[in-house]
Amino acid sequence: MAKKEQAWNGSVLTWILILINVIAFLVVFSAPESIRENLFDGLSLSRGTALEAWRWLTSMFMHAGASHLFFNMLGLFFFGRILEREVGGRWFLSIYFVSGLVGSLAFILTSAAPAVGASGAIFGLIGAAMLLKPLEKVNFFVFPLPMALVAALFIITESFISYYQPEFGNVAHIAHLGGLATGALFAFFNSPKKAGKGLLWLILLGVLLIIIAPIIGLVADAGSFLWGIVDFVVEVVLYGLASLLGFLWG
Repeated sequence: MAKKEQAWNGSVLTWILILINVIAFLVVFSAPESIRENLFDGLSLSRGTALEAWRWLTSMFMHAGASHLFFNMLGLFFFGRILEREVGGRWFLSIYFVSGLVGSLAFILTSAAPAVGASGAIFGLIGAAMLLKPLEKVNFFVFPLPMALVAALFIITESFISYYQPEFGNVAHIAHLGGLATGALFAFFNSPKKAGKGLLWLILLGVLLIIIAPIIGLVADAGSFLWGIVDFVVEVVLYGLASLLGFLWG
C-alpha cells in the first residue's frame, strides 16, 4: 500500500500573508503624510491603546518603512514556506497569529512606545521551524545553512540585545523573543518527539556556532553588503509603487 500523502503540502498561506502585508504597506505609504500619520496612530499598538482590540491585529500588518517590510517578508518567505508544508494550514496560522499576539503583549508590558510589524509572528514561525525542521537549509544572507544554526544565531543575538540594549535600533527585540518562545512551544504541542530531537540539534548547532563565530562574522559581513544592495532596490520599487497609488486618496 502506498504511503498516504499529507493533505497539505503547499505554501499558499505564506504567499497570502506576504501579499496582504505588501498591499497594506503600499496603501498606507501612498497616503499623504498627514493621513499616513493618522493611520499609524489609529492602527498601531501600545500600552495605552491595548484595550482597543482591533489594534492587536492591525499592528501586525503595519510596517514603519520599506526595509522593515522587506526583511520581515524575507523571513516569512524563508521560514513560512517550510513550516507551512510541515504542519499544515491550521497549525501554521495558529503559530503565526498567536506568536504575533504574544510578542506584542511582551512588548507593551516592557515599553510604553507604540509598535507595528509582523516580527513577533515571524519569529514564532522561526521558533517552530527550528525544532521541527532543524536541518532544513535556509539562506543566511546568501549562504545556505541549517535552519537550527540560523535560529541559534537569532536567539543569541536577540537575547543579548534584549538584555543589554533593549532600545537598540528602535526595534522591539522583546517581541521577537516572545514570538520565538511561543512558536517553539507550539512545536512541542504539534510533535513532541520531533521537537525534542530538534532541540538537541539546536543545542548542538548552538555550540558549533560559538566555535565558528569568526567565520559566521565574515559571512555576515559579505552577505550584509549584498543584502544592502537588494534592500536599496526594494525600497526604490516599493516607494515608487506607493507613489503611483497616490490617486487613491484623491
